[in-house]
Amino acid sequence: MAGMVVSAATGALSSLLSKLTDLLTDQYKQRKGVRRDIDFLRRELTDMNAALEKLADMVKLDAQAKVWRDKVREMACDIEDSIDIFMLKLGQEDDDKQDGLFRRIVGKARELRLHYQFADKIQELRARVEEQSQSRERYRIDGSISESRVVEVDPRLPALFEDAKRLVGVDGPREEIIERLMGEDDRHCSRQFKVLSIVGFGGLGKTTLANQVYSKIKNEFECTAFVTVSRTPHMPKILKGILSGVGYRDTEMEDDVQKLIEILRATLNDKRYFIIIDDLWSIKDWRTIECTFVENNNASRVITTTRIQDVGASCCFLSQGHVYQMQPLNELHSRRLFFKRLFDTEDSCPEQFREISHDMLRKCKGVPLAITSIASLLANHMHVDIWGKIHNSLGSELYTNPTLEWMRHVLSLSYNDLSHELKTCLLYLGTYPEDYQIRKYELVRKWIAEGFVREKHGLDMQEAAVSCFNELINRSMIQPCFNEDDFGEVLTCQVHDLMLELIISKCKEENFITIIDRKFPMNGALQIRRISHHQFHNRDMALTVESMSASQVRTYVSLRVADCMPPFSKFELLRVLDMERSFSMDLICLDVSAINHLFLLRYLRVWGFRVVLPKKFGKLKHLMTLNMSQPWLDNPSEQLSDFSSLSSLRHLSLPGCVIFKNGLSKLCNLRDLFWFDFCSNSTECIRDLSELTNLRNLQVMMYNYSRPDGVENNRKTTILSTSLNKLGNSNLCNLAFEVVSSARAPSAQFWSNCLASPRHLQRFSLYGVTMPKVPNWIAHADRLAHVELEVQELPSDDVQVLAQLPCLIYLQLRAKTIPENIIIIHPQTFHSLKCFKFFCGELPSLTFEPAAMPQLQRLEIQLGLGQGAMELQDDNLVSGIEHLASLEKISLYRCAKCGQGSKIESALRGAISRHPKSQALQIYVNCREYDGNGKLV
Repeated sequence: MAGMVVSAATGALSSLLSKLTDLLTDQYKQRKGVRRDIDFLRRELTDMNAALEKLADMVKLDAQAKVWRDKVREMACDIEDSIDIFMLKLGQEDDDKQDGLFRRIVGKARELRLHYQFADKIQELRARVEEQSQSRERYRIDGSISESRVVEVDPRLPALFEDAKRLVGVDGPREEIIERLMGEDDRHCSRQFKVLSIVGFGGLGKTTLANQVYSKIKNEFECTAFVTVSRTPHMPKILKGILSGVGYRDTEMEDDVQKLIEILRATLNDKRYFIIIDDLWSIKDWRTIECTFVENNNASRVITTTRIQDVGASCCFLSQGHVYQMQPLNELHSRRLFFKRLFDTEDSCPEQFREISHDMLRKCKGVPLAITSIASLLANHMHVDIWGKIHNSLGSELYTNPTLEWMRHVLSLSYNDLSHELKTCLLYLGTYPEDYQIRKYELVRKWIAEGFVREKHGLDMQEAAVSCFNELINRSMIQPCFNEDDFGEVLTCQVHDLMLELIISKCKEENFITIIDRKFPMNGALQIRRISHHQFHNRDMALTVESMSASQVRTYVSLRVADCMPPFSKFELLRVLDMERSFSMDLICLDVSAINHLFLLRYLRVWGFRVVLPKKFGKLKHLMTLNMSQPWLDNPSEQLSDFSSLSSLRHLSLPGCVIFKNGLSKLCNLRDLFWFDFCSNSTECIRDLSELTNLRNLQVMMYNYSRPDGVENNRKTTILSTSLNKLGNSNLCNLAFEVVSSARAPSAQFWSNCLASPRHLQRFSLYGVTMPKVPNWIAHADRLAHVELEVQELPSDDVQVLAQLPCLIYLQLRAKTIPENIIIIHPQTFHSLKCFKFFCGELPSLTFEPAAMPQLQRLEIQLGLGQGAMELQDDNLVSGIEHLASLEKISLYRCAKCGQGSKIESALRGAISRHPKSQALQIYVNCREYDGNGKLV
């Protein structure tokens, strides 16, 4: 798939060109006439691909260009479908060839007939291509588009002249920024040049906030300027704007950037200046503007605003800088702004408008531009029924209503600045319902399956797809959802409702995704390629889905509502199938065994069903992701499946108790294997794990380790240890074990020997397993970042082993006993640790020495029921918390004898109060009392 790229701009043309090239190789023996036709198609479609890329860069297209573009994209999909079907049938002929003269003659005749049919199809497709080539020349498609248009007024101008009395929620951020710019905490640093960058989503009010800061403090500086850069800046104009602002009056300045920079530096050389650089879009532009600023120790200040995280960070890199992350308005300020614009009061709303106002504000999600724009639209229609209609049709209103033009412009600016690849990846988010939390790795695997990304710049496809995901976050196009234990890695995201409306509008315009919801036209739509369900189906919608032509559908996504789906037999050319049902709904059975004819399927996820798996996956040679980790199996004891033919498979996640037939080693491209049932699978399968040298992530489940044949179980454990050692020497990054219910965990010897050389291991997690001690091999896991384990005893030497791991960020450690009755965290240890969760039955003392755990942000300690812990004196509790310089959140749980709880809790709070930032810490302290029999009081 390396050369096969699909995009919203050119459709399947790039992918098709790759396949046409393949057809011209010796592998496919075509007649000369057919080869000439295929070569013609390749040459013509190459030109058309270039034309479509050119059209995609245009701001506006006329109607004829749009029609031609759409026809070419649909034609490319049809040609690719024909080639895919031909290749499938040709492959079947090769598979069916058998010994015997008569059978060989019959097979040869069928193959010859297939080639003749394909030749006829190529002739038909050539005629379609020639027709579109003639249309392009007839209507002068390439030459009919012009970039010239009326010069628009900068939409940020109102923010510069906004009356401060009309603003809501700006006071706090304004004062915080002023404090960061002008604070006198460090008098030496306060004289140095500083840059502060305001970063955030388009429409959050970055320009407004910058202007409010500018208005309040500009009189404290000798000279000031406020300039706007924009996506396509004219650098001489920007530099002249700064010069004009700071008082340089020469009107005959040339457009020579270097000379303008020299003049600016001379002008600012001995002055205290304050300059706002608004709406930056690239690091390159900042690098040019940055050359004008003189670091003269006169306490000069610069503020930049940008939507792009990397640009903001770059602005602050070489100065005493700070990135200020712009936040949406909270619920209270959102209501006040909305009511103030509509009803001229901040605190009240007429009763009949309360519910619909709440719905409107939920759509806006605290974005001031959205709140004010929608309020302006609603102000012209003060009737609750009309408000309801506007709410339900906000997507079309966004594109057609002049009142929302400013908001439309702001949203479109971010979209238009994306590359073709990123636009395609962003539009694919239209397959997700509103407010859905999108899991990163599921999304990037679907991008790969669709052919949106390819290997580049030394990155494999998954790394390239993750890079696209990160870039969309960097550009504030999607919003990261942080789990408190993720520590910087974004694993889920959401799309703002208004950005989603823009995406859905673009999807309809480009015929990229057909969304089935209450607005879906029940008469269906032509040329449906991707289907996404966004709501529960009523009877009419169910009939529509059943009756629609699905033979050309490439993607079928049904999230939360998968209770109505056409038969699998209708989806001959399906690439992506993602079906999810809420666990709150009644379980229905899904027989997935019928998917075997979907020969192009690359991604399959089924979630929340009772599932019947196929016995074999013989025809799914392109399948890369198979995720069935959250269904219930129908008759699990009979779920024996042969996965050996899935040679392209990279990600495999199955429900427990699935038994592999032999041949697991044939999955040579597998990167992720989750929920592998150690107890149910054979010795041969466990041995085959060692052959999966591309495996990055492995989760081993032990459901019922206690088997009558103990010798066999021990043998399997030994083989598993050997396999893990081989994987550890290969590419294994993430290893997880989970022992469930009555299963018996492996021996101490297994844990000591299972990973002698963990070269790439980054994550090690144990659930339901108690190790005798920290295994020796952990000392060699230099890349280990995340550890969750439980040990029988924790001597100080084992603590030191963990303390020296250079990359350890997250540590959850459970210990039953502490031989020395004390744990000391020494200085300059746990250098990278950000989260430490410690649970122990007996802990007389835990001490943090100065400079220990310098980056620790979150500390959670739970002391158990051991006698030593129960008798612990006040002055021997957790000590040295004040030395944890980066601490943000602390949770202490303590067990005590009846009557001692409040005394010990007071001592714990006293230990926390000694922290220099104790007033800013998030603190949770709980002391549970037990009676003499160990029962909770």
